[in-house]
Parts: sequence; structure tokens; C-alpha cells
Amino acid sequence: MFPMLQHHQAVPQSKYAQLLLVIEEMGLDIRPSYAGNKSSAERLKRGLVHARILVRECLMETERSARQ
Repeated sequence: MFPMLQHHQAVPQSKYAQLLLVIEEMGLDIRPSYAGNKSSAERLKRGLVHARILVRECLMETERSARQ
């Protein structure tokens, strides 16, 4: 899905660390998508969907740890 993130997937990471990587990856596609690059725009859309999921998971983890 995210070519630059593939090497990071082998090491288990927190949801927050995954979110930071997704946001970093999305930053690389912003300028090309404004310039009209359709593949960058699609990657950016997928990144947004992935980031939203990770944000929800981070919030759930935070709420869970706050209860303990």
C-alpha cells in the first residue's frame, strides 16, 4: 500500500508510531497532488483513510489505558 512504509511493517509498532509514519508518507504526496498527479492524489486519499482508522485506534488505546 505505502511503498516507503513496507520496510517498517516487519517491526511491531504502536498505533501512534504507525500514525506518524502514515502522516509523514502523506506529506510526500501533497505537492504532487496539487500539481495534478493522479496517483499521488489517490495515495493521499488512501493515506487519509488509513490515518482516520489509526486515530480511532489510538483514541481507543488511550481510553483503555486511562481506565487502568
